[in-house]
Amino acid sequence: MTLPLEGIKVLDLSQFLSGPRCTQLLADFGAEVVKLEPPIGEAMRLLMLPVKGLDRSLSNWNRNKKGITLDIRHPKGKEIFLKLVPHFDVLVENLAPKTLDKLGLGYDQLSKIHPGLIYCSISGFGREGPNSERVAFDLIAQATAGILSAMGIPDRVHPVFFADLVSGAYGAFAILTALFHRQRTGEGQLIDVSMQDVMYFHNFLAIDKRSVEDGKLKEPLEKAMGGTFTDFFQGKKGAPFWNIYQARDGYIAIVFLTDAQWKRICGIIGHPELAEDPRFANVILRVKHREEYRHYFQEWVAKYTVEEIEKILVENRIPCGIVADAEQVNKDPHLIARGMITWCQDPVYGKVAVPGIPIKLSHSPGEIKRSAPHLGEHNQEIFQKYLGLNEKDLEELKKEKII
Repeated sequence: MTLPLEGIKVLDLSQFLSGPRCTQLLADFGAEVVKLEPPIGEAMRLLMLPVKGLDRSLSNWNRNKKGITLDIRHPKGKEIFLKLVPHFDVLVENLAPKTLDKLGLGYDQLSKIHPGLIYCSISGFGREGPNSERVAFDLIAQATAGILSAMGIPDRVHPVFFADLVSGAYGAFAILTALFHRQRTGEGQLIDVSMQDVMYFHNFLAIDKRSVEDGKLKEPLEKAMGGTFTDFFQGKKGAPFWNIYQARDGYIAIVFLTDAQWKRICGIIGHPELAEDPRFANVILRVKHREEYRHYFQEWVAKYTVEEIEKILVENRIPCGIVADAEQVNKDPHLIARGMITWCQDPVYGKVAVPGIPIKLSHSPGEIKRSAPHLGEHNQEIFQKYLGLNEKDLEELKKEKII
């Protein structure tokens, strides 16, 4: 069996979940995906080291790939990498913001030696906008895009990694779109996928809230819906290092998953001794003994407002995000800057609130041309264009209730 993406070559520099899910989808449909890791392994592999055999789960998102190791920070490794890149159609990365750019291996540099390269960058907040330099994980994207609030769990961790996995799928879609563009023009391009963008694109509550308020339907709908969503979702608080905390004036999502982040935040909260405690030496032990240190973080967070905490943690490179409700997320300056808060024209209703396009392609960015079609709105145009049917034919079909 010939798979549709056979012949497409993908160089995968990604880690954790979003990038690997993106390239997994490509590999599953025939692309040759070569996963490039540093000699010590990528972050997810390292997190699994404390439990022997746990790394078998890597096949859940890295199947169908070939693996190589290369230290691209070393001058010789960088030289090898630059020779390797022109052999590939696609490069995928979800490293900390601008990591490859700082190494001289970002899109601007690579496109000079490989103009046809499709470079897909997946990150928490995207490559443009006021939050573009911030590090983020799945939980942060869900919090800041209003997903946790929409699900009625602003104080709890959602057990599904929607932001990672859905953003990975959108990355794969964007790559396919870019491949079509290159087939027609010969141009490669930069793909910018923000997990917050993608989550906002899926935040039905926030998106619909704008439409409802525009149409003065807010109060009738609130009476009709009641607590349907908030009553449905229940769960337990997560581990302290991946959790939602209650501050003086709201909730904030905080992640300190890596050993380096753990050491930094222990110092921030005034308990550096925790970083040296053998009970918390690695992520597995921190899960096992989570109730023995949870209160230190809860007590620290309770002293501050969410904005004060966000400022402190962002300055110290600790991933965090204020848990936004629908009203807040619809006014998010970062989402506004990235074009996610936008409108389109409807032939009946005029200006209609819609979410922007969550995938940013540098040469073929997409366009919002029209609102959703009204029932049968384009019958004449489409049936005439593709089937040659005239108005009489269409009238007959209407009478027969076929259209």
